[in-house]
Amino acid sequence: MKYASGPVMVWELAGRPRRASLAAEPVAATCAMCGRDVAESVHVKHSIGGKSFTDQYLLARRGSDRTCYGCAWVCTGKGMDQIRMWTVVAVPDRELPPSNPKAQYATPHLHCTSRADMRAVVDTLADPPDGPWLVAVAESGQKHTIPYARINHGAGRWRVRMDARDITATPGEFREVFGRVLALRKAGFTPGEIEALEPSVGRLNAATLPIWRHHAAALSPWRGSPLLHLATFLPSKEHLDEYLSRFPADGPGSGDADRLGRGVPVRDPRQRGRGEDRAEAVVGPGPDRVGDGDGDGCLF
Repeated sequence: MKYASGPVMVWELAGRPRRASLAAEPVAATCAMCGRDVAESVHVKHSIGGKSFTDQYLLARRGSDRTCYGCAWVCTGKGMDQIRMWTVVAVPDRELPPSNPKAQYATPHLHCTSRADMRAVVDTLADPPDGPWLVAVAESGQKHTIPYARINHGAGRWRVRMDARDITATPGEFREVFGRVLALRKAGFTPGEIEALEPSVGRLNAATLPIWRHHAAALSPWRGSPLLHLATFLPSKEHLDEYLSRFPADGPGSGDADRLGRGVPVRDPRQRGRGEDRAEAVVGPGPDRVGDGDGDGCLF
């Protein structure tokens, strides 16, 4: 199935929900976000024209002051009646695990979760489905992610939205980085130490020093990268052992490529190090589009 944009896909997979606080009007218009021509629409003042949305100026690209209901829905809502607070996995062709019990709009193909359980996110990034899919990670729960999330296709290089930044990688690169992050977490290193590749002196001893040297050397091409930030964010203590059994990395002294079947990654030029991140869009969508790569002039 083909979707006009990430927001439209999420809304469709959620069952095309409506909320009493967001009324559609029988006004035919071109959606300012996804570009669809619709018979009923919502004025942007009720959705992305509000103070909580900071990219209203991009509407000029469409020359429209209205959106379709689906795009308006993902940008609005309060309390539990909103999608912004959840990390979202959307896969039309794969049945997903049950969502957080508090999520109102979860369906078999739309998974809503919190940082406590990111297993569906990890599964999707490490082994994407053949068809369309989307992942949007709510790091803070306070920023819109779905309006900027891109629809990926298959197991090639993917792009996921995490708060105000886009992160790109291949499934193999993700498994490589994630597996080594897990090994360091198991050895007692903190997410902050791993992301900066700067361990505290007190955590290094005869047992942990070889582990740190081995995995930190393999992760050095990703130092300060958005991918390493994502990989350190995803694992929770409750699921660490489960992850380790599924994503093992070679240990110190092995001398071989890790058991994931990959050597030290060749760094993608789009994954930039500390001090270089500004070259990658980290606030707002920039020129990127939320759709699946077809069509013209998508807003995001």
